[in-house]
Amino acid sequence: MRRTLLLGLLALLLGRMAAAQPNCLIYAAGSPERAACEVYLQAIEFPQGSIQSQVYFDRALALCPTFADAYHEKSVPFLKRGDFQTWKKLMDEAVRLRPERFLGDRGWCRFKFLHDYAGALADITRLRQLTRNQPGQSGDGSYDLRIVAALCQRELGDLRGALSTFDECIADYKIKDRVGLSDYLHRGVVKLRQRDYAGALADFELQRSINGKLAETCYYTALAMRQQGNPAYLGQLQAARELWQQGYRLNDPYVSMPDEISLPEIEALLQQ
Repeated sequence: MRRTLLLGLLALLLGRMAAAQPNCLIYAAGSPERAACEVYLQAIEFPQGSIQSQVYFDRALALCPTFADAYHEKSVPFLKRGDFQTWKKLMDEAVRLRPERFLGDRGWCRFKFLHDYAGALADITRLRQLTRNQPGQSGDGSYDLRIVAALCQRELGDLRGALSTFDECIADYKIKDRVGLSDYLHRGVVKLRQRDYAGALADFELQRSINGKLAETCYYTALAMRQQGNPAYLGQLQAARELWQQGYRLNDPYVSMPDEISLPEIEALLQQ
């Protein structure tokens, strides 16, 4: 299961990372937009971040300074290299020109790479307003952006608001039987922070119905059970350690994921 999930997420990630290919025919023949679009299509034929591609994006923007796709795609290599200042300058232009298209990407990257929870929440909130509360998915396809908003609220200390946002999004997806791979885990951690241990345990049990092998589920279950004085928490910690060592854990090639745990954290709790 772990390999299947990782391959699925990798496919989504690669799909999202590929440059978008706009339909240049929607622009009038001879217009600056059509000319910029055609140069943009030439740019994405080169490896992402190469000098050639960046030169072509600059040419596209010289032809049409309002062609937002070029600003967005030009920004991506800077994000990957950790040059967040340049990335944001370019991404801000893309958002200014086409907020409904690029607010989600900027908000997701602010959350994931910069831990700018206030900025990410502001972007997603604005996008929800523009899209009738359907902001779409995160850049890697792993989360509904409303879940990302809830995680931002949680990290900003608004546990009540976070829980409300989680509830709303999960309720929508339960109807479609498409709850996210770790949505219940993240909501359970909110309840754990609220000291609603029974509620947290209920969510962790729901998480098992989606992914029965996840070290984090066992770890946070152990925390809730320990607070309740239930000695069975030790068994959950031992299970968490075994699953972690077998590779059944939250993992991202770029950053630490929300609620991801480390082996030393498990070991430390076992030794207490």
